[in-house]
Parts: sequence; structure tokens; C-alpha cells
Amino acid sequence: MINVNCHAQFKKQRYQEKGFQFSIFPGVSSHGINEGWYFNKFSLNLLSGISAGSKHFELAGISNLSLRYTTGIQIAGVANVVGSNAFINLTLKEERELINEEEFTSYFKGFQIAGYMNYVRNDATGLQLAGAFNYAGGTVLGVQMAGISNMAQKDMVGIQLSGLYNIAIKSVGGWQVSTLFNNTKGALNGVQIGLFNRSGSMIGKRSAPPNNKGRSLQLGLINSSKKMDGVQIGLINFGNKANGTQIGLINFFSIAPAKDSKKTLLPIGLLNSGSTGSFFRASNDELFLMSFEKSSGNCSNCSATQYRMPMFDGYQKFNQNILSFSYNPSQFREGRPYWSMGYAFERIAYVKYTMVPMKSGSQNKTHFFSYGVKVAHVNWKQEFDPNLSLQTSIYGSYGKRIKLLGNSYLFFSIQINNYLTEDPENGIDNKWMLVNIEGNQVTNRIWPGYSVGLQM
Repeated sequence: MINVNCHAQFKKQRYQEKGFQFSIFPGVSSHGINEGWYFNKFSLNLLSGISAGSKHFELAGISNLSLRYTTGIQIAGVANVVGSNAFINLTLKEERELINEEEFTSYFKGFQIAGYMNYVRNDATGLQLAGAFNYAGGTVLGVQMAGISNMAQKDMVGIQLSGLYNIAIKSVGGWQVSTLFNNTKGALNGVQIGLFNRSGSMIGKRSAPPNNKGRSLQLGLINSSKKMDGVQIGLINFGNKANGTQIGLINFFSIAPAKDSKKTLLPIGLLNSGSTGSFFRASNDELFLMSFEKSSGNCSNCSATQYRMPMFDGYQKFNQNILSFSYNPSQFREGRPYWSMGYAFERIAYVKYTMVPMKSGSQNKTHFFSYGVKVAHVNWKQEFDPNLSLQTSIYGSYGKRIKLLGNSYLFFSIQINNYLTEDPENGIDNKWMLVNIEGNQVTNRIWPGYSVGLQM
């Protein structure tokens, strides 16, 4: 009987509430040695203090420790901890009973400010501000700001801002910003900004459910997503099952066969791995005797049928990134440049006549239309010229398939060229010149041009 009565008193004491606590360090406080059984409205801890939780305000020179949950403001010189030793002085039976209570969580709601670390055993709502680390074992709803890292073991809804890295295991709905690394194993519905960004999936307008309003962006040196339906902007981008947009120097992607013509990936970069619709061109234009182009990109409306023709569109459409090299041998210069290197982005559409497999190979793609924008650096000497010598062009093309050459096309292009140079002696001049402005620093020339060649 004595043991039973003590047990009842113990459970009642554990949840008492007090208006104020003063503590020097654990065990030396205004609540005596049982300070862990009290929720305090206000708490002042000279060095460190322990409580069941704080309702409104808690301040410590070194650390605050809440066994259950805390709301309001916690400020500590070193650390705030919510949820540590939640089962202290409980029997195994009492511990199991406590765990089975639906409301049993060690959570925080409010503002945590610590010189070194904020730790919450389960969910955190509000602001966590730490000199080094913020940690929540559940979901974070609010803001985590730390000098080194932030971590949410479940979902992050809000902002993670850190000096090195951010991690949200299950998903991110908001922003992750760091100097080094951002990561979630689940869905990204928001923005990641860092040197390295990684997500399990990126949400976009083509994500389930239909008419999804979620959007995602990765901005960094290297971006990676196992399922990408957002926007990646970086030096190197990795996208698996990609249906979004990649903008980078090098893009790696794979595309699952689409059941309709609405899913598309738009890769924009110098090198694109996983390409479809790539081609090689050799041509002649008004500036260069020989020009060579190699493309990489993807189909924007191909279906999962045998010949990948779209179900409803009249053209099979491709987005292509083109690297170009143009050259004039010395004997053919006659005042023209030696060589140039450039990049172009082109939208190309091949005509579709039928979905019938037996006739599709011969009747489809007999001709194409395309349009694009090109930027090239023009060199008037054999060595590279570091000065401004930039040609930009807007063009449109038409190509006709030559049966004797298999899938090769004879094409011609018309274009409008704009040339900017710091050297007025770089004299592009012809009878079609539309604009010729010679300024003190930069000379600007605009003229129509052409290109004729073979696409293979």
C-alpha cells in the first residue's frame, strides 16, 4: 500500500505548474531537486536549468533542458534542449503507458535562441536560431537558422538557412539556403540554393495531382533529383525521369516514355547526356566557307509509340542545343574572319503524316522547319581574340529529306545578324548591310544573312 500511494503522488507531482523558477544549476533551484516535474511560466537559470517545460520565457547562461514540451521563448548561451530524458525516474510500465498516450510528444512552439545548439526531440514550430546547429526529430514549421547546419528528421515547411548544410529527410516545402549542401530524400516544393543540391523529387506543373500549383527550383554548382519536374540551374545538372527545365553547362537526364504528348523536358546547355534527335550539320554562309554544328537535346512531344510520333500534333518537335565551329582557310578569307565558335538553341519540328507503323518510316519527317538564336565569338586572327567580337543571330530554317542520303536533309536558313566589336578594323561589310554604327568604344553592324548545307 505504501508503494502505491507514493506512485500516485509521483504522477501528480510530475505535471505541476508554477509561475516562476530560479535555478543556479540542476538540483539547486527554487523547486529543489524535483525541478523536472514542473512547468514554469517564467524561468531564470543562472547557469543551467531543468524543467518539464516552459510556458512563456526561459533564460539561461549555459543551457535550458525541458523534459516534455516548451512554448514561448527560450534563450541560452550554449544550448536549448527539448525532450531529453523524457522518461527520467519512470518505471518501465510507466514509460510504456506514457508512450502509448496519443498526446505524448516533446515539441517546441515559439523562439529558440542558442549560442551553440537548439535540439527538439519531435516537432518544432516557430524560429530556431543557433550559432552552430539546429535539430528537430520531427517536422519543422517555421525557420531554422544556424552557423553550421539545420536538420529536420521529417518535413520542413518554411526556411532553412545555414553556413554549411541543410537536411530535411522526408520533404521540403519552402527554402533551403546554404553555402555547401542542401538535401531532402523526398519531394522539394520550393527552392534549394547551395553549391550542391539534392532531392528525391522536384514538384512542378506536370506533377500529380493534375493542375498542381507547386513549383521547385535548384540553384547551385551541382544539382541532382531522382525525379525532376522543376527547374535546375547550375554548372552540372542531374535529372532522372525529367520533365522540367535544366539550364547548365552539362545536363544529364533520362526520360520515361510518355503516355501522351504533354510531358516534356527542356535542357539548355553546352553538353546534354541522354539526348534524342541529335544531328550534325555542315554548311556555308556569307561569312565562312565552312561551318560545322553538333546538337544535343530532347523531344518535347514524342509519344511512347514505335516511331515516337505525337498522338495529336502535326509535327514532332525537338529542343536542340548546338555547338558550332566555323572556318575560313587563308586563301578564302578576302577580308572575312578566320574562325568562330558559338552556341545556339533551336526549336526544330519534323512533319508528321501518319501513325501507321508500316508507312511511318517513309512518310514522316520528310521535311522540317526550325527557328533559333545563336551567339558566336568571331576571331579575325588565327589565335583567340579576348576582346569583344560577338555575333548574335536570329534565324529560321527549312530542310528537305534527300532519299538517296537516307535520313539526311538539304537545308537553308535566313537570318538577321548583329555584330559588336571593339576593333573597327574588323570590317564585316557587304551590300546588304542595314546598320553600321562606329562609336568611340564599340562598333555595331546589322545585316541579313543566309546558310546552306547538309544535316545528317
